[in-house]
Amino acid sequence: MRPLTRAFAAAYLPLIAGLGATLLLLIWVGPVAAADTVPSGAQKALAPITKMIATLVAIAIGLGIAICGAVIVWGGIEKTLAGANQEAEHRAQKRITNGVMGLVWMVLAGVIVSTITAIAVAYGLIEKPF
Repeated sequence: MRPLTRAFAAAYLPLIAGLGATLLLLIWVGPVAAADTVPSGAQKALAPITKMIATLVAIAIGLGIAICGAVIVWGGIEKTLAGANQEAEHRAQKRITNGVMGLVWMVLAGVIVSTITAIAVAYGLIEKPF
């Protein structure tokens, strides 16, 4: 493993461990502890707001993925046009790397939102948004 990759993995290890612990805690807590606290009237009243928020989050994640894809393509075009210019090639490579990292974060955000939504639906906290 390259030193940069090792440093990257070490930097995000607490974040990944915290996310895993939170998900395990949410799964471990029984549905009785969660579902009894939400009255059915409140759940029905908040259903349109829940669907609107879910739609906005889905649009934001989709737009982020599209922008990251455009950044990757832009970096590829810049790298192709850089020719022998080392500085331009380095900038283009940095742009591609940033686009890929953004894409990874957007996909990770989508997985986290989907997981939290599935847990909330399974416990009866919200209705299925889509």
